[in-house]
Amino acid sequence: MRVALVGARGHGARHVENLLRLGHDGIATFVGVVDVADVDVPVPAYPDLPSLAAELHPEVVVISSPPGTHRELALAAFELGCDVLVEKPAALTTAEFDEIRDAAAERGRVCQVGFQTQGRGSYRRLCSLIGSGALGDIAGIGAAGRWVRTDSYYDRAEWAGRQGEDGTFVNPFAHALQNALLLADVEERSDIAVELELFRCRDTITADDTACVRVTSEGAPPVVVAATLCAATSLPPVVLVHGSLGQAVWWYDEDRLTVNDHRMAVPPSVDLLENLIRHRQTGEPLVAPLAAARAFTTVVEQCGKADVPLLPARRTGDRVVLDGVDEVVVRAAEKIATFDELGCGFGR
Repeated sequence: MRVALVGARGHGARHVENLLRLGHDGIATFVGVVDVADVDVPVPAYPDLPSLAAELHPEVVVISSPPGTHRELALAAFELGCDVLVEKPAALTTAEFDEIRDAAAERGRVCQVGFQTQGRGSYRRLCSLIGSGALGDIAGIGAAGRWVRTDSYYDRAEWAGRQGEDGTFVNPFAHALQNALLLADVEERSDIAVELELFRCRDTITADDTACVRVTSEGAPPVVVAATLCAATSLPPVVLVHGSLGQAVWWYDEDRLTVNDHRMAVPPSVDLLENLIRHRQTGEPLVAPLAAARAFTTVVEQCGKADVPLLPARRTGDRVVLDGVDEVVVRAAEKIATFDELGCGFGR
């Protein structure tokens, strides 16, 4: 399978490594990259996708460019007859989401979204436990994220820290939100209710860096995700499934799952690009299809339109710390409660 990559820097460098691995294993042929800057890759580089396609004829295009370019590039790839693996967020609005979905259907193409944690073996095991009733009735899904991000995090790209293209749930903790929505089985719904609390602790950005969202939908357990980039101490993000027969705790970045404090065995992970290639060859179901990002995109769009007030925070060297937030995001996930309901002092 002939594969091209758009965006070889930043996260795109991981795709370069993966494509070289897949080439070594005889699964894919890495034909070229598109990037506006000079990049050190062992394949030809082009300034745009049409010029690459005219010479190299890819069958799959991996899109790892800035979020604001995803719609245009995905549509161009479909027009060229290619299937797409696009990094999250695939779209910044539901209108863009619908346009990409409809274009793929019209062209008979498929679109996979770069939610790689959906390929984790721990995710599949957790879905199995929920589906079998092993956790009982699910009362709620919570997720918490605590990261430290320095000034350099916002200097890495022009779009970093820009509302509408970046933000707590749009980029750094997108997986936490998407995973929680999937486990609540509301990922494809358009009838969700969204409550947002968005804040920023830096006056140099317009996007939020500390946030809480509650998503509800009829007949589904409520979802609360709380996260910050202004923690005192970084910890791996975690998803909590609150069931009447027990609690599952899932560290998706570490592919680790416990149920009632018991470590669960998990199957091997699935690579999204390999899965997309097998889908083309054998019809294997996509692990992270575009359709499963509908509710996520609804939240992303609302994040791009919401007020993002500036909070007083403490600067420590090249980072900013919001005192007390480390504990609050965890409590929100545990209690399925908003910042305001917890009385943390920086809610509405």
